Amino acid sequence: METYRYLHRFPMILILVGLVGVNSQFLIDPQSAEVTQGADHGLECVVNRTYLAGYYFVAWTKDSEVFSARNQIDKVALENINGEDPEDRYTITKIDQGNTGTYKLIIDSVKGVDSGNYQCVICQHPPTSYECTGITDFKSSVATFNVLYTTSVPEYPECTGLDSSATVSVGTQVEVTCVSEIGDPKVQLQWNKDGVPLSSTITEREDNNRLYLIYTFKAELSHTGMVLSCSSTSSHFTSYSESCSFNALNVVDMPVVATTSRAAEYEEESQTTPVSDYSSDSCASAINKSIKCLQIFGKYLDGN
Repeated sequence: METYRYLHRFPMILILVGLVGVNSQFLIDPQSAEVTQGADHGLECVVNRTYLAGYYFVAWTKDSEVFSARNQIDKVALENINGEDPEDRYTITKIDQGNTGTYKLIIDSVKGVDSGNYQCVICQHPPTSYECTGITDFKSSVATFNVLYTTSVPEYPECTGLDSSATVSVGTQVEVTCVSEIGDPKVQLQWNKDGVPLSSTITEREDNNRLYLIYTFKAELSHTGMVLSCSSTSSHFTSYSESCSFNALNVVDMPVVATTSRAAEYEEESQTTPVSDYSSDSCASAINKSIKCLQIFGKYLDGN
C-alpha cells in the first residue's frame, strides 16, 4: 500500500519505467515470428543513440554471429551463416530521429535457411572502419524467427540403391533409400510397393538437414515386376506432393556380376607394370607360350 501511495504521488516514475524498462539501450526489441516460405518479413529494433557515442554502432546477429554494420550487410559473414545464396535478400534501413535510431532488417522471399535467433547488439569499432571488434553487453532481446517450408531442391525426394536396370540376384539383401530436405514441419516420406504403403523393415534417420528413409528386403523371384516408389508430403503445405521411383524390379536366379574385358585388364596391367620388370628371358617365355597356343589352335581348326 505504501508503495502504491508513493508511485501515485510521483506518476513520472511510472512513465520512465515504461520507457526505459529493463533495457535502456534498446527502446524497442525485435519480435519473434513464424512465417511461411516466400513471404517478405521485417525485424525492427530501436536504440537509444546516446549509447553509440564514440566508436560504437548497431549490428544485427543471427545465432550470435554478426552479419551487419550499421545499415550495411556483410555478405561474406552472412554466407558463412546461411550458406551461399545468389540473391541479395537481406537489406537494412536506418532512420535517426533525435536520440533514437531505428534499424529494420528486411528479408525478402524467406526460406528455411533464414530461420534462427536474431538480435540487435552494440558493437565497438576502430576509428578507421566499422568492423565489429567486440560485442558490448548492450543487446536487445532475442527474436526467434521460424520459417515454415518444404524442400527447395526440385530433385527431392531422391530414390537411391538400384541402378536403371533394377536387376538383382535372388537372395540378395536389397537396401533402397529415399532422401529429402527435412522441411518445417518435417516432410513425411513413405515407401510404397506397387502403390501400396510399406511399413516393415523401414528405418528413418536425419543428418545435416536431410531426412533418410531406408527400406531393406531380401530379393525373391516373386518380387519380379515389383515397382518401388517413395512419396513426400507435408502436413502444413497440403498441396505439396512429390515422389520418385525405380524401374520394375528384375530378380534373376543367378549372380549378377559386372564383366570386364581381358583387353581392358591387359591394358591396365601393362600400364602398372614397369618396363624394367620385363627381362629377355620372360619375353622369350611369353613368345614360346604364344607359339604353342597358336599350334594347338591350328590343330583344333584342322580337326586333329
